[in-house]
Amino acid sequence: MIGEALASGDGAQLVHRLDCVLLVAQGRSCGEVADWFGMDRRTVQRWVHNAYVHGLQGLALAHRGGRPSTLGVDEMAGVELDLQAPPARFGYAQVRWSGKLLARHLSSRYRIEMAVRTCQRWLKVSRAKQGSAH
Repeated sequence: MIGEALASGDGAQLVHRLDCVLLVAQGRSCGEVADWFGMDRRTVQRWVHNAYVHGLQGLALAHRGGRPSTLGVDEMAGVELDLQAPPARFGYAQVRWSGKLLARHLSSRYRIEMAVRTCQRWLKVSRAKQGSAH
């Protein structure tokens, strides 16, 4: 898992987490370390806990904060498949997917309203995945 994090480009993030945990192990408080790096105290506490419970692999565990997804697992898989096909397959005139088109597609096919900016981010991630798969 640590090797995967380093190979995926998350190495700097992993080193940062390790630095923070080591500072706490040397006697600094989580709040003090968090203040030094402009972070939330709870984040440092979570890293320390993960390292204690899971060892170094615990630092590679991803915590995804933020709002829960509007789409379920099956719907997400369906949208990922949709994005692999050209928009014309669904009757759209556009040659390439855009954030605006994806928002329209989600609304008509899945009855889900999603912001154009969110759709643009999703497209960026989807294209990166497709690029690494080839």
